[in-house]
Amino acid sequence: MFRLRALFFITWGVACWGLSPAAESKLGLDARQMVVCLAADTKSSEGTLQLFHRDAAGQWQADGKPWPVLFGRGGLAWGRGLNPPQPGPQKMGGDRRNPMGLFKIGFAMGYAPKLPDGAKNWPYHQVTDRDAWIDDPALSQYTYNHLITLPPDEPLPGWWEKEHMHLGDSAYQWLVLIEHNYDNPVPEAGNEIFFHVRRGEHYRTAGCTTMKLEDLEHLITWLDPAANPMLAELTQADYARLWKAWHLPPPQG
Repeated sequence: MFRLRALFFITWGVACWGLSPAAESKLGLDARQMVVCLAADTKSSEGTLQLFHRDAAGQWQADGKPWPVLFGRGGLAWGRGLNPPQPGPQKMGGDRRNPMGLFKIGFAMGYAPKLPDGAKNWPYHQVTDRDAWIDDPALSQYTYNHLITLPPDEPLPGWWEKEHMHLGDSAYQWLVLIEHNYDNPVPEAGNEIFFHVRRGEHYRTAGCTTMKLEDLEHLITWLDPAANPMLAELTQADYARLWKAWHLPPPQG
């Protein structure tokens, strides 16, 4: 966290766009934890999430069975993450689609003073009434698709009502950033993509990946910053096409 124009900025992790062939060939190799989210196809708004880790021999091992997750009511489209651009539908702001691709997993946020018991020193920010997530590209003095925290003595600006983060919403009691369009963000590509608590068993989202509270807390306590965890969120067909090139866990039978 660092100070910029009397604001605190949080950035964590780096995403890539437009990789060289050499860099593309190394996709996923640095990850020792992988979150795999799969959808039946790009029109799906429900899918599964499964956790994996690399063992001492560098082989992927499943950490438990998959659990259900919900995607955007618009389905899925290719996002801006670690992978190079892909053919097919592209994630756009307001399309209510989840971004597909390979992504860094960013810092967590929540209302509690600290993460759930058992969390492995994952970067965390407690949300207060001084926090906002910038989704208005007209606010060019700030970085689009990033969190800002106003110092206590800073007057609330006129745009605050539209940009400030919600408090007291049970769906947002924990948020884990999915770094779609996070590094060098492009406004038209969409923002505010998180793991968070689902609002209902079949309640579709506007582009986030949601799940039961206990599943999200398990994910948070599983994440290890030393293991460079990543998220692969894909359709089943795209996963079958890309898992070897991106060094992902083999498809589960």
